[in-house]
Amino acid sequence: MPRRRLLQLLPLRPRLLCASPTLHPPTLISTPNAARFYRVSSADDSSKGRRSSNNKSLSQLVHALRTFHSLEQHFAVPFSFVVPRSHDWPKELHQLPLGVKVHRFMQSLSKGSASALATKKQGAEQMQELRDMGFPLHSWQEYQFQEVCLPALRTYQEQYGDLFVPQKFIVPEEQDDDDAELWPRATRRYKLGLAVAKLRKQVQQQRQREQQLKDKKKLNTAAASAALPPLPRNQVDALNELGFVWRVRDTKWYRFFLPGLRKYKELHGNADVPLAFTIPKHEQDSRWPKTLEGYMLGRHVYMVRSGKYATQVRDSREELEALGFSFRLVDKVWSESIFPALGVFSAQYGHCDVWQDFVVPSEDPWPTDSWGLKLGDTVKNIRRGAYDSQVQAARKELDALGFVWNARHRVEKTVRSVVIPALATYRRLHGNDALVTTDFVVPDRDPNWPVLTRGFRLGQWITRVRSGQVVLSSKLRAELDKVGFVWRSNDQRWNEVLLPAFRAYAELHGGTCASMSTKFSVPPETPYPRAAWGVNLGGALWHIRNGDSYVNCEDKQRELRALGILADDAVA
Repeated sequence: MPRRRLLQLLPLRPRLLCASPTLHPPTLISTPNAARFYRVSSADDSSKGRRSSNNKSLSQLVHALRTFHSLEQHFAVPFSFVVPRSHDWPKELHQLPLGVKVHRFMQSLSKGSASALATKKQGAEQMQELRDMGFPLHSWQEYQFQEVCLPALRTYQEQYGDLFVPQKFIVPEEQDDDDAELWPRATRRYKLGLAVAKLRKQVQQQRQREQQLKDKKKLNTAAASAALPPLPRNQVDALNELGFVWRVRDTKWYRFFLPGLRKYKELHGNADVPLAFTIPKHEQDSRWPKTLEGYMLGRHVYMVRSGKYATQVRDSREELEALGFSFRLVDKVWSESIFPALGVFSAQYGHCDVWQDFVVPSEDPWPTDSWGLKLGDTVKNIRRGAYDSQVQAARKELDALGFVWNARHRVEKTVRSVVIPALATYRRLHGNDALVTTDFVVPDRDPNWPVLTRGFRLGQWITRVRSGQVVLSSKLRAELDKVGFVWRSNDQRWNEVLLPAFRAYAELHGGTCASMSTKFSVPPETPYPRAAWGVNLGGALWHIRNGDSYVNCEDKQRELRALGILADDAVA
């Protein structure tokens, strides 16, 4: 019998409990003088509890795996799988994170802690149950490969015709996709793209280790500890038999790029593939083989000229030169694609400030060689120094197109080419005293407005300038002053609308505005100024008396007191 430790607790002294004077007198609580003894759990008791908990957890896992297998016909529980609240599952298992439980169990098995549990009678019985139902206790990785990874790859190949699995690809679920029934049940929700990337990395790291050993180089200890385990030979063979793509660029180069370029040269007599060219479907153009349909040949030609596929280019340089492939990317792309596109952009939009996400449409009047060009990105790169020699040679032509070189230049062009003409037009159409509202946008198709101003958010731009979001040089501020730009809208509203209206009201009401209702609106009649007609003058009075508006300026305070809007002691 395990020895039990006894802990003696000394008796407590009598304590006086606090009581309210209105309640009963305080009561004395005393503890008997006899010492009390309490049993404290021993280490043996604690280990018994842990064993009991482990056995219960393993029993629950066995029960859950048996249910899962009967429903799914496999043991490949996804890591994120949680037992649903379903009549197919026993109630006591509902919401059990089975995927996590299986993962941790297999980890403990690999470390030996689960094996220790198996030596106990109950644990051994449960482990035997797992073996009897066919659970792969000692071949989990192989089971996952044979039952999940390989079938998923086969199905992907059947569905898409290749094994270029995107890294984000996840096998669809039944409720998410109509095609889910085409996939084996064990593969549902499987992150196939990530699994493929891991397979490639495993083999790549193994080759690096073998090369280091061959070169008799010392292995990096830190890198070795972070390395993935090597892929078993039988798995490598199975993947090779399937046609697994170990090096994506090599495979795409020899399977798609070179055959596509050869065929293009055969059909068009040159290898100058337009950027937007995509190989058509065989049904649309039978001259192209079905194996190449949908391949974006123009995009990959651009990538090759940009320096991608350098290894493959070096290996195939002779053939590329024989095909007449041009490596002078910069000159060719600038003269045949970029500069012509900038010219059309300027003609279409009246300026050359290309927004960043602009892509050249595949239609007239845009040059065919520019179709699909990300012109906005290209312009951003030009501002950072790309195509420098070509840009310097065409500087005058670019200035003539209205090319915007940087943020400061953009502000200058906006003020001079858009804002000043727009303000002049606004005053011509609405009167010199008219205020530009914050939401005002220049009409798109109104011939009264200059072409460059159409669609411009003039009210929003003015608000941003007043709030300091747009920084203007002193030179630009002076130019705006000349056209009567109002830097503080409150001042203009006060001087041209509110003060004249308050004075007119006072003139009609005994020299004071004290009796004005907060609901008073200015009638469209004299002596009220035309700019104030319809203004909610009573509402303005209410805000002023509440300290919201116009009370921080001493000059305005004097006017307001004189008109009876503010009392003499209203503002400290």
